[in-house]
Amino acid sequence: MSLTAQEKWALEAPASVKWSRVILGGTYLFSTDKGLHAIDTESGKLLWTRADLGKLLEFNIEEVAGIPLLFIAENSSRFSNNSSLVAISLETGEDVWKTEKMKGVLIDLVGHRAENLVVALSCEFAGNKVPVRYMGFDMATGQVRFEGAIKDKADLYINEKSGKFMPRVDLDGHAQPTFEDGAMYLAYAGLHKIDTKTGNVLWGAPFDVTEGHYKRTNSSPVVDGGLVYSSAKGIVRAFDKANGTLKWTSSDFGAAIPEILVRNNLVIARMGGTYFDSSKREFELKKPLGIVALDSGSGQLKWRYDGAKESTTNMVYDAPSNTVMIADARALVGLKADAAGGAKEAFRVPLEFKAKSSGGKKAAKMAGKFALGGVRAMARKDNSEEDFPLALVPRQNGTVVVRAKQHLLSFKPATREIAWGVEYKAPGLPGWQKLATTAAFAMAYYMNTGTALNTQLGTSSNTLANNMRQDNISGMFGAWSKRFSAANATFNYAYMLTDVEMDNKGAPGIVGVNLDSGETEQEVVFNDREPDYVVDELHGIVVRTHKSGKQIVASSLR
Repeated sequence: MSLTAQEKWALEAPASVKWSRVILGGTYLFSTDKGLHAIDTESGKLLWTRADLGKLLEFNIEEVAGIPLLFIAENSSRFSNNSSLVAISLETGEDVWKTEKMKGVLIDLVGHRAENLVVALSCEFAGNKVPVRYMGFDMATGQVRFEGAIKDKADLYINEKSGKFMPRVDLDGHAQPTFEDGAMYLAYAGLHKIDTKTGNVLWGAPFDVTEGHYKRTNSSPVVDGGLVYSSAKGIVRAFDKANGTLKWTSSDFGAAIPEILVRNNLVIARMGGTYFDSSKREFELKKPLGIVALDSGSGQLKWRYDGAKESTTNMVYDAPSNTVMIADARALVGLKADAAGGAKEAFRVPLEFKAKSSGGKKAAKMAGKFALGGVRAMARKDNSEEDFPLALVPRQNGTVVVRAKQHLLSFKPATREIAWGVEYKAPGLPGWQKLATTAAFAMAYYMNTGTALNTQLGTSSNTLANNMRQDNISGMFGAWSKRFSAANATFNYAYMLTDVEMDNKGAPGIVGVNLDSGETEQEVVFNDREPDYVVDELHGIVVRTHKSGKQIVASSLR
């Protein structure tokens, strides 16, 4: 199979590709009726094939960020109340360990590298609201460390990777658990603290946490000092860490609260945002939009910012200036965290693009603002220019990237200046809005995950002990673990869907943008109106097939 200058490798699958994905460390997985296959994305080398895993459904595959294992739920279906968990080496494809039959169906899997721990969550199906069982396994050996159950019932969400006619439901729409100081905090049915040595429920506080079919509307539990903070349905709660006593409850702010930061005796919480509706399988905007700051000890409202216009991103805290940054449809705003008597803006920078010379033909040489309209355009079938900021991504060099579906902008908090800004034409692809929105959130996820894997973010404060545990992981998995631990070193690019100019015509494609300069360094034309593609964010490689096709082609994006 001949390759173009851009293409790194190509191969023909043994049968039609049913689904594919890229693991964070740089492995391309694809499934056919003849097996599950793993390819090294950089070289195109076949790492392994498991013929016994042919016809495997994607929602039976689980990965845990930073762990070089692939987890497969066996005999897991809506009509089965037994399952087992198999851990496969991503390097060799061989079984590392396998559990005995577990009671119930696997509905989520979470990992904690600092404790070498993987926790399987399961239930016995009896509707869409169920008690949750949990079982903790040693990551390297599969030995059971603890098990138990929460009697309070949790809502289940439709998994978008399952079929429309026989949808699978799981816990994916809930806030992720938090691990801290030998405990696991679960926010599936209120807030429950689990002892990770015994599996005992140390305390529990049941309350409703579900905003209809919207996913990830609540913050993961935040542990600070002697208190644990949780959010649900527009309300923030603080609990005594030791015994679970409710210390205070905030007012109902009327919107989902997906983020909580605790800084300098303040609980800073974001209201509203863009969420995925699992029933409609679309992203939607939920209001009101803004930020509230509460006294961490009493819950007293210190200030409230309601100035976000038509959109809101995640928050980014800038410690040197003690400001909280957020972007809406019109501006990037810095709010003084220590404000008294009401919200006070430290700065407001219009989201404008500086005229610049871009390395790509698609980058706009303009000085215009982000176009207005955004999320509402997702429901329409046109190629509207409306585009709202979706994510703020802090970088190690101190800059913050503002990401929208078709816009990128780099901001310098120290000088409060825009370094560069580029805009890309909407591609002529069916459903591109959903693809681009997902890509924006994925960029933020991968960058934040890469940082967390290397800084122990969210783990206990005992750095020495954590480092020792990380050394154990490296010893277990050798060089393959180093491949994962290097994940945050090369996240210097963003990948944008756009129309690429070819023979004086536009064709759907994807471009790689250098986040240091804003320059477009590489472009790949799909030559396909219905491409099935995935991007290896770590190595800057796009791997694509045609829907139900056999040919697989990888191209470099930088």
